[in-house]
Amino acid sequence: MKTTVILCNEINRPVLEETIHILKELWEEMGYEALIRYPEENASPDKYMNELYNLKEEFVVTFAMAGFEWRGLMEQVRFNTLAAMQIHILIGELPQYDYFLQKEFGIHSFFFTDSENILRNWKTKYPLVPFLKKYPSLCVSEHLSGEEKRINRERLKDILQTVMKFIEKPSVL
Repeated sequence: MKTTVILCNEINRPVLEETIHILKELWEEMGYEALIRYPEENASPDKYMNELYNLKEEFVVTFAMAGFEWRGLMEQVRFNTLAAMQIHILIGELPQYDYFLQKEFGIHSFFFTDSENILRNWKTKYPLVPFLKKYPSLCVSEHLSGEEKRINRERLKDILQTVMKFIEKPSVL
């Protein structure tokens, strides 16, 4: 069975947990085993990276660039050593995003932002970002209403369909 690992930093868990479970359900509907990991701030990256190395040609999904702070001995971004396709869902305009992208990033990364500023600025600042697309904001709350869950499901499904469509038929951006 194919596997997807969804990463969200523990600090963001309260406001994203329901949304992450919606994403997990979408992956499972597509025939994937979906695992959720909430990396703790002071935990060793090896605790999570060992699991991610085994994914081969499968997927890692991050929220708010969880795991981008994990560096190797030479300060390289450890995500770049993964064979797995990567989907990075940016939530808002967090200051660490720019810091993370000052280092290299994998060619097998798909970035989705809800920020018009990030979309506009990154195309100039980081022209080598392989895939960057704007999506409508997700509803973020500790307790989502039924309508908010429906909206998030629709938006996350659109993100997954965009990635799968691109993988099936790559195009120049």
